[in-house]
Amino acid sequence: MKHRDVSGPGAPDCPVSGADRTEEFVRFLGKYQQRVYSFILTLVPHWADADEILQETSTVLWRKFADFKPGSDFVHWANQVAYYEVLKFRRRQRRDALRFSDAFVEEVAAEAVNMTDVLQIQRDCLASCVKKLPDKDRTLIQMRYQEDASTKRVAEQLNRSVDSVYKSLSRVRRALLICVHRMMHAEERA
Repeated sequence: MKHRDVSGPGAPDCPVSGADRTEEFVRFLGKYQQRVYSFILTLVPHWADADEILQETSTVLWRKFADFKPGSDFVHWANQVAYYEVLKFRRRQRRDALRFSDAFVEEVAAEAVNMTDVLQIQRDCLASCVKKLPDKDRTLIQMRYQEDASTKRVAEQLNRSVDSVYKSLSRVRRALLICVHRMMHAEERA
């Protein structure tokens, strides 16, 4: 995985002076940390491991931020660092019974890098589709997907049956899926 110099998602939003590097790093990490974490999760089977690797990756990114070239793709650079942190983690964990070969992990990593942009487009389409939902459907989705929510809890809050909420959620999910597919198809044509 070589560093590439491109513009696009993850590229800096403004030119940087030496004094603003810390602020720039914090801004980049805050903006793109979820994408890096998603990439790590494609390479390790446990969330706790991904959390640990993300912390190590963040530390390395901070130490090496002076090497980051303004104008290049931050997400790609961060994912490259994360990939090497995953390899280090795997070497430390060799005693685990379930282990994939390094070649397999490298192949998955390469595919995950290729999918990063597609997944971001899908997330953007989904966010746009959610905004288009009628208020009651959008509220239902937001209630169901907040932390510690369940269909049963949502039904209790709305004073509806679990079956009724489940059917409504299925209908809204189907509508979102169709909307995302249409937007993705339109994006491919453009």
